[in-house]
Amino acid sequence: MNGYVLFRLGDRRFVTKLDEVREIVRLSGLETLPGMRPPLAGVVVLRGAPLPVLDVRAPENVGTDGGDVLVMDVDGDAVGIAVDQVLAVLGADELQTAEPPAKALPEYVVGVRRDGNGPLLLVDLHLLLDVTTSGWRDALAEQVSIEA
Repeated sequence: MNGYVLFRLGDRRFVTKLDEVREIVRLSGLETLPGMRPPLAGVVVLRGAPLPVLDVRAPENVGTDGGDVLVMDVDGDAVGIAVDQVLAVLGADELQTAEPPAKALPEYVVGVRRDGNGPLLLVDLHLLLDVTTSGWRDALAEQVSIEA
């Protein structure tokens, strides 16, 4: 399905491709587990199963309830990314393509789209995690070995 998820981190609006997101859930009931360390903020129970949540929000919000979770697939497993708010799910034709991103922007910015309120940075969620939560893949792998 083509389209975008429009979300907010702080005062900045971003979009990501809808096909990168498995589902969107409210961030509530975030629990930390013994042995869990950043960048993992905790787990939420989603349909009876624990969902590890990585938090890319501002430091004062990390590990707190409130906001939304973008659920994505990482190596066949579901992983959540906490954001301040999901604003909308948009069809592919609801955003215009804008100029390419400036080379000085972080590598997770893979494009620019535009809506009636101005430019939106198109981000790759995996690259966003690589830049903002270094070691996230190792932390997930460690968590799996702790649970086993």
